[in-house]
Amino acid sequence: MPAITIATILTIVWAVSGAAQIFRLDDKFASTATVKSPPAVGSLRLAEPLTWDFNDQTITWKAARGRIGFKPGQLVVQGQGSTPVLVSPVNPPVDWSRYDWLVIRMIADGGSEIKVKLGETEMKEKLAPPMQWRDYRFSLKSEEASFTRPLAIMPVDDGNATAAIDSISLVPRESPFTAPAGVANAGKREDYRNVIYARAGASITYELPVPPGAVMRFAAGTASASPVTVKVLAGPGSKEIFSVTARDPDAWQDMVVDLSQWAAPRQRIVLSAESAARDAVAFWANPLIAGRAPAKRPNVLLYVVCTLRPDHTGLYGYGRGTTPFLDKFGQSAAVFEDAIAQAPWTKPSVASLMTSLHAYTHGLANDTDTIPAGAATLAAQLRKSGYTTASIVANPFAGRMSGLHRGFDYMMEYPVVQRHRTDRADRGTDSAAINRAIFPWLDEHASEPFFLYVQSTDPHAPYRPPAEFEAKFAAPAETSLMDALYAKLRDIRAYGGGATVTRDEIRKAGGDPEKFIRQATDRYDAEIAHNDRSIEAMIDRLGKLGVLDSTLVVIASDHGEEFWEHGLGAHGHSLYSELIRSVLLMRGPGIAARRVSEPVQLIDIMPSILELTGTPAPALLHGQSLVPLLRGQPFRRAAPVFSSKLALPRAKPGGGVPENLTDTVAMIDGGMKVIFRPGAARAGLAEIEVYDRRADPGDRNNLFAKSPVLAAKARPAISKWIESQRALRKQLGPAGKSRIDSTNLERLRSLGYLGGQTPPSK
Repeated sequence: MPAITIATILTIVWAVSGAAQIFRLDDKFASTATVKSPPAVGSLRLAEPLTWDFNDQTITWKAARGRIGFKPGQLVVQGQGSTPVLVSPVNPPVDWSRYDWLVIRMIADGGSEIKVKLGETEMKEKLAPPMQWRDYRFSLKSEEASFTRPLAIMPVDDGNATAAIDSISLVPRESPFTAPAGVANAGKREDYRNVIYARAGASITYELPVPPGAVMRFAAGTASASPVTVKVLAGPGSKEIFSVTARDPDAWQDMVVDLSQWAAPRQRIVLSAESAARDAVAFWANPLIAGRAPAKRPNVLLYVVCTLRPDHTGLYGYGRGTTPFLDKFGQSAAVFEDAIAQAPWTKPSVASLMTSLHAYTHGLANDTDTIPAGAATLAAQLRKSGYTTASIVANPFAGRMSGLHRGFDYMMEYPVVQRHRTDRADRGTDSAAINRAIFPWLDEHASEPFFLYVQSTDPHAPYRPPAEFEAKFAAPAETSLMDALYAKLRDIRAYGGGATVTRDEIRKAGGDPEKFIRQATDRYDAEIAHNDRSIEAMIDRLGKLGVLDSTLVVIASDHGEEFWEHGLGAHGHSLYSELIRSVLLMRGPGIAARRVSEPVQLIDIMPSILELTGTPAPALLHGQSLVPLLRGQPFRRAAPVFSSKLALPRAKPGGGVPENLTDTVAMIDGGMKVIFRPGAARAGLAEIEVYDRRADPGDRNNLFAKSPVLAAKARPAISKWIESQRALRKQLGPAGKSRIDSTNLERLRSLGYLGGQTPPSK
């Protein structure tokens, strides 16, 4: 009889007990780790030093006023009769809040002061005497403005003077670590991860189970330019089994350590850091020990396409051929024909999707609002149950800016996507760039139970599809004129997810409204087709990795887009059908192909995924699991479907979008839809509108005058619902606040959420 090894015994024990096969070292740090460390602590440099030295005559800084030119190694600025103003470049993207100082080395032949404006903050210094070089330093330490605009520099206050700028530099901010070792969330070029950190000379010891065939996964990193050697030791004698030297403070180094020979019910694992520099700090990012047992639960891919209208996809009957892949993929999926978003723009809609809370309840209305502390996220629930969680999003509103990083091990946002895209190949789209960013992650983590959240913005203003798709759906010869007209339209008002303009406003801008609508629709459709190909590539990647059949795939859109059906363009401004109808399909283990006509909500996605993965649900969820519908079983909605749009805090009468002056709530119950506006009088709009969704799916024929009894019943029902949500909002706590740094600001402006640049300093 062959000998029974420890590994064999452990395999049997783990199989019988069903014990978890993943141990997250950062989660166990406070309760399990023993730290030995020198007494001093280090600091984390929040960014790399950045300098524009103007040796390359590529113009990245722009003249908002005056003119610019070059001398060898200098940027020359002239006012030409008015004070000159420079505006910082879009690329490389800059997060100003990560820098302590702006330093401008400059000489001028006249003027008395130099000014700098960042957001609402204006700073100035007295100029040196004419023709004397000086370094002008401006503090960025207090930069916390909620609407941080690109940096503007007025080098001289004399319209006839000339200034020569030798360099513009940013000095990074440093954040001190509060202990010699601990846990934190650290980002490298906007690639955020949960980390264990330790000062050089420290060691962190764990005593924990190591399952059979285990590996340890982590990413090594350093907090500064000082190289640091990251080590892993194992066993009673703390034998060194792995080491790597991290040198680049701006990059993660993904590592896998074989622990198979160290399997034991209780094993010593030590993390240590060594460096010649006393202030060096090492990172172990997302460190976990995982066994090789096959996953018993499905992986989850949640792919959200921003601004995608269902009725512009073949999946929902569109005849233009925009979604050949989704049309085919949907044949083996459950397709929900009547899915409703909880808000008509990304920030509140995705927050609802990821928390299963109504948009009216979590209360996100300002661009800087974040979800309340009491809101549980889908990512956090899945992570607690053993999933490795990752998010890569191209819309800043779907990430940290909304507090939606909570629960993600890996958080890659717009700048990460931007590094993988080129304007020549991608133009205004990003779904292909998302694939380039995420495929290496999938290759690395396909063997683990994973939750991957993806959000693209391909079918989104300003509608700039790649050339191949433009040629299929639009007239490329019209591109330059379309782009020029759109640039005028997007500055008409400050908010709207694109050109929220009327036909008359298009005429005033020199355009033909009907031609513009055709061009916009053509390019919108072309971007949908491009995103369809990117989704196909993503699904194909899962197939090649051998995990497609064990992956729950959920594809949705967060809201729609208006093409003047109710008098405006873009989105975010109403609750009519074109803006809150969403794409929703689910495919995966145990899900049969079917078409579901029952009205459902995006807040139903979270409870559905939790049930399908066997993950415990938090106490407060507004959505219902759709699993009965997926299995063809009876389903009864506990309450009507609701969608809402909160009044914009800064909206003023006469702003062009009256509905921004009032909260709006839509209630869908059976075949009827009621729109209620508590502040209708201020907005100059009807308080109640009534629509028959079966006869009038586009909300074009208001039946209020013909349905006085229904309207009379709906008003108190919606008012009661509003009061109940306000009470829940108090329980959840107030929304938090995030910063909008210049990186995200430019992205939001490019998507049409913001109008033109802040007027330059005078």
